Amino acid sequence: MSTYTVGTDLQAIVADIGSYSTKIGFAGDDHPQCVYNSTTAVERYESSGSPGGHGGNFVSPPRRDFVNRCVAGREDDGSFGLANPVDAATGWLFSPPSRSVSRVSVPPSMSGNGGGGAALADRLSDGWESHELFSRYLDHSFSSALGLGGASPDGPRHHPLLLLDRPHTPPAIRQRIVEILFETHGLPAVFVLRDAAAACYAVGKTTATVVDVGHSATTVTPVFEGFAERRGVLRNNACGAGTADVRILEMMDEAVRRQGGRKRKERMRRLQFEQRKRIQERERVAAAAAAAGSPPQERRQSMPRRDAHGHFLKEGADRLPPPTPIPEYLMPLYQVKRGPTYGARRSPFHEFARMAYAREVREMGTGAAVAPRGYVPSYARDEADAAQLQAAAGGAAANPRLNPANNVFLTSSRVPHTLPDGTEIEVTNAARCDVAELFFGEDDVSAAIRDRVFDETVETLEGYEREIDGLLAREDEEMADDDDDGGNNNRKEYTGRSTEDEAGDPYTTVSYKAEKRSRGVRPARAGRYDPSLISSRLYRACLPHVRTEPPPSSGGRENGDGTASHAVDKNDDYFHYLTSAPPAQMVCDAALRCERDQQASLMSTVVVCGGGSCVTGATGGLGGAAGALGSNPAAGAAASALGDEHAFPERLREEVEAIVHRHTPGWRVKVTSPNASERAICSWLGGSILGSLGTFQDMWISRRDYDELGSAVVNRKCP
Repeated sequence: MSTYTVGTDLQAIVADIGSYSTKIGFAGDDHPQCVYNSTTAVERYESSGSPGGHGGNFVSPPRRDFVNRCVAGREDDGSFGLANPVDAATGWLFSPPSRSVSRVSVPPSMSGNGGGGAALADRLSDGWESHELFSRYLDHSFSSALGLGGASPDGPRHHPLLLLDRPHTPPAIRQRIVEILFETHGLPAVFVLRDAAAACYAVGKTTATVVDVGHSATTVTPVFEGFAERRGVLRNNACGAGTADVRILEMMDEAVRRQGGRKRKERMRRLQFEQRKRIQERERVAAAAAAAGSPPQERRQSMPRRDAHGHFLKEGADRLPPPTPIPEYLMPLYQVKRGPTYGARRSPFHEFARMAYAREVREMGTGAAVAPRGYVPSYARDEADAAQLQAAAGGAAANPRLNPANNVFLTSSRVPHTLPDGTEIEVTNAARCDVAELFFGEDDVSAAIRDRVFDETVETLEGYEREIDGLLAREDEEMADDDDDGGNNNRKEYTGRSTEDEAGDPYTTVSYKAEKRSRGVRPARAGRYDPSLISSRLYRACLPHVRTEPPPSSGGRENGDGTASHAVDKNDDYFHYLTSAPPAQMVCDAALRCERDQQASLMSTVVVCGGGSCVTGATGGLGGAAGALGSNPAAGAAASALGDEHAFPERLREEVEAIVHRHTPGWRVKVTSPNASERAICSWLGGSILGSLGTFQDMWISRRDYDELGSAVVNRKCP
């Protein structure tokens, strides 16, 4: 393999495409230069007619400014929808066949060099929706945020890229990403780094159990000596910031109904009446001006009009919006500005705007707070439930902070908040703590939410499996018909595991470039390919990883004594990462899945990162008692106005130690986490540190390596 060395005047680019935000910047910097929402508004071809000439999935480039304004007009979103390159169920850069144009080919008429916009769309098109979005995000970041336009001498083709990837991503998708980076964007060198390992580097660790609390899920990954142990990866889609935002919305809606009440409706009606009067005055002035400019005969012919009930209408009154009921829920900013009708946009834009406001409330510290260990949720049905939760937490004797006055004091404290419509509400600390109990609570409500989301995720994966099976079955039938007609079928079947002949490449039996040569497809210029050329092979390679059941070959393993073995084989190609356990239990389970000599070091060091973990403690407005109620009494003096920013890691440490102490008393767990300002970009910071090291320059996958070994080299150089 060749060695690529970054020049002294060039910096490597570090990119992290998450489920909520995309972070891109230069290696060695303390903060990414480009941070934007990963969810964008797109107009798909399925909603607008037949696909265009470039064979992509979208009619026009994605639009990002859609939260507080419509994307297709002043009051209309048209046929636009929302898209995210990261699949919420799996966490991969994955798109099921229902969201991908996998059989659209590039017409011969479009092979020439057309206009600039068509050429760009043609170059960035892809069979998978997620991969096309990924390619467009990179192109947008290179040209707009980083100032590395294609025409500039310091373009992206001179900068290597370090891309952060999820620890459980299938090898086939990693290979496809490498192909896009080299074939479409023409980068000189690439390295795909596991985000869990990067989080360890950010805090100066090489061995730890990483708890990444993201937007769509919480992922726990054991990292031993800089390498992510794939067998120990666990993922809980319920313990994500998105699910917490849903609970915040429910809390806010209930506060609007209870605390807003008659005063809110009267104030909104008064504003509605004033807005209607202004609209009526504008209509009257416009009608008077039109009448003054018309001939006298036309003025005499204008007769008063009547409505359907026979009542006389004032001029312009029929164009006034009728009074509408005041919505009894939290209205986002765009809906407040739509007075006097307060009309809501269509789904999914209305729901996304409400979720965006819930995220702002959570980031301000008003929507969620971490309670001390042993906190009894306010929705506990009776004293028996409270006693059961206290017993599960170790009892009052084991935890001095566990007492009835704790809950009473938290309930009596309130945090004021003003909604976008001007309604002033007060959020109790108990309501804030109830939201965060989703991550730690053992009560029936939190457990039911985690189980429900787990079942929904399993159903989604089973739906993906059925879609892929149907697509591949139709393809096999078509190829069988071609064989009956005298065609030549050179495709090999993917068995689910690599053989020696396949050289460890589960994506295709041959490299991507060799496949193009075998089919006689020659690109007119760099980056040109038919989207249908590889989509079916990619789905065939990802199908075993989407299945929720183990393969039959590994389901019958037995121990030496003849009993069934429940150990997870790291070579099992199925989605064995899902769990409904809380993060503390996930840490212990993930460490116990690894080798016995690794468990002690993994169990004793935990790294907490991710934007969902930036939840403060329940100390806001408590004055001198902040330290007594916080999870760490010594941190009371350093608590912010809305609580201690290290309350989430500290509560996690206590929960993990409580589980470990059941069989190993006295074991100490050290939890390391950056400040709240760096916790959301912890993985990106680790990649920035690694990309700037001089000893890392031998690790790059150069263009020469890709040309010689194909995309499968990423599984060898980036384990």
